[in-house]
Amino acid sequence: MPTHRDFELPVDIPKKSELVQQKMRWMVLLVFLAITAFVVFLLSIQLGVVLADGAKSLPDIRILENYHPNQSTQIFDRHNNLLANIHGDEDRVVVPLKDISPNIQRAVMAIEDNRFYQHNGVDVRGTVRAFATNLKGGEIQGGSTLTQQLVKNLFLSPERSYSRKIAEAVLSLRVERHYTKDKIMQMYLNQVYWGNHAYGIEKAAKRYFKKPAKELTVAEAALLAGLLKAPEGLSPYRYPEAARKRQLAVLEKMHHYGYITDAQQQDAIDTEVELKGQGVKASKHPYFVAHVIQELMRLYGEDVVRRGGLKVFTTVDSDIQGAAEKALEEHVKKLPNYTHVTNGALVAIDVPTGEIISLVGGVDFSKSQFNSATQAYRAAGSQFKPFVYLTGFRLGMITPESPISDKPISFNTGVSIWRPKNWDGRFMGPMTIRKALTLSRNTPTVQIGMRVGIDEVMRTARLAGIESKIDPNFSSLLGSSGMPPIEMATAFSTFARNGVRLKPTAIRRVENVAGESLPFNKPVPKRTLDGGSVAQLNSILVDVVEKGTGRSARLPGRTVAGKTGTTDKVRDIWFTGYTPDMVATVWMGNDKYVPLKGVFSSNAAKVWHEFADAYYKQKPVKASGFLAAGGSKKVKSKGVMVLDLSPPRPTPELPELQPDTPSASAPVPPVPVGPAPPKKVAPKAPVGPPAPTAKKAG
Repeated sequence: MPTHRDFELPVDIPKKSELVQQKMRWMVLLVFLAITAFVVFLLSIQLGVVLADGAKSLPDIRILENYHPNQSTQIFDRHNNLLANIHGDEDRVVVPLKDISPNIQRAVMAIEDNRFYQHNGVDVRGTVRAFATNLKGGEIQGGSTLTQQLVKNLFLSPERSYSRKIAEAVLSLRVERHYTKDKIMQMYLNQVYWGNHAYGIEKAAKRYFKKPAKELTVAEAALLAGLLKAPEGLSPYRYPEAARKRQLAVLEKMHHYGYITDAQQQDAIDTEVELKGQGVKASKHPYFVAHVIQELMRLYGEDVVRRGGLKVFTTVDSDIQGAAEKALEEHVKKLPNYTHVTNGALVAIDVPTGEIISLVGGVDFSKSQFNSATQAYRAAGSQFKPFVYLTGFRLGMITPESPISDKPISFNTGVSIWRPKNWDGRFMGPMTIRKALTLSRNTPTVQIGMRVGIDEVMRTARLAGIESKIDPNFSSLLGSSGMPPIEMATAFSTFARNGVRLKPTAIRRVENVAGESLPFNKPVPKRTLDGGSVAQLNSILVDVVEKGTGRSARLPGRTVAGKTGTTDKVRDIWFTGYTPDMVATVWMGNDKYVPLKGVFSSNAAKVWHEFADAYYKQKPVKASGFLAAGGSKKVKSKGVMVLDLSPPRPTPELPELQPDTPSASAPVPPVPVGPAPPKKVAPKAPVGPPAPTAKKAG
């Protein structure tokens, strides 16, 4: 009889083909794992070789045995008076860990590295998390332990790269093997920057709260620990709301990790921290100092400048710099609000040496640290016109007495018809080159510029010292391209040297902590423009000040040359004036490019006059004139003896350019060229005006 079953068992017997597929899947998986393991093995060998080679070039961490506090870099004026300490007025004070409050130690760990006492220098968890973020295409960041931050500050550059992170990790492992956690914590707290010119926790505690680090409360410690992310950007003096928000985040972390109780957290939240120290205090002449710091960073790198204890002897005279700041700031502040003039800049250069006499980058450093003297690329306006005329002189196409006509002209730009006009809307008809530039007429400038070629005008500007980008279009002839005031002063100083270019410098000498002079490439003068051409230009720019648009800059008893500048819709007003020994550029406007009202370039010339008058009262340089063109003999200009060494040369004729009025039926050529009217060509005579008499400035 068949066996009785209370229930049936389901039976699923695999087919032979299914067994084969299952075996194949396992084989493929095993092969894949084997290949992966082999690749990982090869990569690990390669990585090991790379790390071994890289480790040989890494610094020896045993130098930490002789760890000493870094010294601030000191900046002096030309009379060796202290202008600023880059990192503050006091030296860093290194204190042992026992003299540092546990509150600040716990606050720093909570917000920066909670697993400090568990890891061996590299927090794998944090590193993996940061690596995952970087794989998404974000900025390389995160995962740094306190040990890694310490070795980065002491040994490595601030470069953000994977190679830097690998070096950082290797050094951190070495440091952890040689030093205890307490020693590393002590070095870290004494090393880092806490903002407000405070380096080291003892300095920070005294700067912010006027107390030693061992007395810091939970609330104070949380505030300081929060600054480590961005010491200046989270300054409680300048950004109290941001600093408070960060402080609360630190307190939350401290509570989360069990460093403080509920009651301690609430007490710290309710406590109003009283800041005893002053906020970030600007150094004397802050815009000039900021420029010097930038130059030092470029020469020696951030690490040396911050920690090297350099002594930097600059070119600025504090009294003259003060006169420049006063002249600019007072003039801007006196202007009515409706003018929209809220900012300005002034750069003055000693002509013989190229040394920066003064540099003012704004009217209020506490409100804006943007240095308009070196960083603001503003349209040059009519100040660019001398480069156009100098090109004509340089190529031998015109002389100051060549005829030109101030009349309506138009050009086909390829997109539209451009009809340049003068600022007053009038045209004055026939005149000389000298008069055209003296009165800053636009249409003669454009005619000359189109005849000599925009490329040649750009080349002249480069030879004079302009380094900024110049747009190769028609409007650049009238100064539409932007450039900072320091470049304009540099170029006009080339005119004052009769064609010799010399890059300006703010530094005379740099010494290290041992008193040894550090090398730096001091600018070398180089002749880039021929003296005869520049002398012709100088003679006209003297007329600009004597009887043209720059009359507000006249100085009794001195020969002054210069050029005013006003840009489209009067967004900028300029004046650059120079004597044979000093050149200064003044710019005025606002940072929002709002058109100005009721002011003119003469306002900038007045600032120049006030500065120059104060300058010569403090530095009584004997008055002299510029070299003249036309013959190698001494001539007098307003009682000043000048010497011309420029040989005469023939000048080709310049046909007068004809206006080109477009019509609807005929295309407009890009450059208007017309036959010269009879008997209106430049005379064939040596370049330059005749030797000036006592009535004509050189």
